[in-house]
Amino acid sequence: MQERRNGFRAGVSFPIECNVLPRRNYFYTVSKDLSACGAKIVSHDFLPQGNVVKLNINLIDKVIDLKAKVIWCSKERIAERYVAGLEFMEVSEPNKGALSQFLSKIYNS
Repeated sequence: MQERRNGFRAGVSFPIECNVLPRRNYFYTVSKDLSACGAKIVSHDFLPQGNVVKLNINLIDKVIDLKAKVIWCSKERIAERYVAGLEFMEVSEPNKGALSQFLSKIYNS
């Protein structure tokens, strides 16, 4: 499988509120990593590939809302939970700037 990631991916754990669209299926989770293009999150339920989720990501000094598409989801070997790779969609300029600024702080520290 070829790697298609672009840019720096920070292994940070931040609180995320997720809503699986179009239904109102909210759950709270954490990120396992974060980039300007996507995130890896933990879920207690399987998230089918192609599903769209609305995310509220807490970046400490700001909460940003994003839509993301589930690219993959797999069960963790040890725990009774899943890990899903998400690709951000339709990122507004203010959110893109906030995310980029946040990631540059981590990268440069």
